[in-house]
Amino acid sequence: MLGYTVYATSFYDVTDAYEFVDKLLVPSDINDFSLKSLEDIALDYVDDVDYIIFTSDVDTTRFPKSKVIGNYNTDLVNNKFKLYKFLHKNFLLPKTYKLNDMDEAQEIVLNNPNKKYVIKPVYGTGGLNIHWFSRDVYVDDEFLLQEYVYGDSVSSSFLSYPNHEIEFITSSEQIIGSKMLGARDFTYCGNITPYINSSSKIKNISAKISRMCKLVGSNGIDFVVDNNKVYVLEVNPRIQGSFECVERSFNMNLAKAHMDIYNNIPVNIPKVKQFCVKLIAYARNKGMCNLENIPYVYDKSDCSYIFRKGEPIATIIVSDRILENAMSKAERIRKSVYNSFI
Repeated sequence: MLGYTVYATSFYDVTDAYEFVDKLLVPSDINDFSLKSLEDIALDYVDDVDYIIFTSDVDTTRFPKSKVIGNYNTDLVNNKFKLYKFLHKNFLLPKTYKLNDMDEAQEIVLNNPNKKYVIKPVYGTGGLNIHWFSRDVYVDDEFLLQEYVYGDSVSSSFLSYPNHEIEFITSSEQIIGSKMLGARDFTYCGNITPYINSSSKIKNISAKISRMCKLVGSNGIDFVVDNNKVYVLEVNPRIQGSFECVERSFNMNLAKAHMDIYNNIPVNIPKVKQFCVKLIAYARNKGMCNLENIPYVYDKSDCSYIFRKGEPIATIIVSDRILENAMSKAERIRKSVYNSFI
């Protein structure tokens, strides 16, 4: 706790958030999970706050630059095709096409029968609206067709000084599209920190991209690691979804580190203390869930809330010095969460 009065936005009125925030701003309509709805509700209070820290890929330019702690104009990295064009000559990236015609997409797929492809939006977050290529997938006027690369899904976490040099913290394995967690396709489902097969390539690429994209504060990069090959997928110019795992694994306050590094105050990265596992459980069908008596469960909604299929139920976070212990504990809690769903 840093002593600040904190306002936060969320798509859900999660009851345990009030232990950490003074005001939780929740949109009245979350049918489309539009980040613009979070922006709109935050802007209602922008004159009441001194500082703004972003934790999702909102349009940062709608907010006063003088109040932002972190990256400001992030369109270069949030626009996935701009990022691809900017980086693909210097790093390994999956071949990516920006299209507006599914017939053209199908022609590319048919001409490359030994490859698999995904459809993804030009802007997006959390793996939402990313699907295996199919003629039946609904697309906007513009969409991306991207070659699918097999390997471990990994994210790096690092802090960037105002001169864009970095303090590298760690890399984490990402859990993507887990059927055991009720997720579809490429939905983000959590992390395991630290990634046990990490390499110096991940650190070196993170440092180079921080300088190229002029990043500041807490940032991360999503990779696919296939043996010796490290592919860049996305750049996250903000505090990432792995922040709880990073804080627990390293016993550090990432919010304080983010503010310090932004203000050019040196940050010493502690040695890793333990493994941390984060799982996000999604509703497999419509129903309610009472999680009050289940430990290590966070982001809990009121027990009267009726979840729709595919909505996130809660977040499970456990840690242990032994990875297998953390994994087995997380699995027991996962079962308890779904057993409590009615």
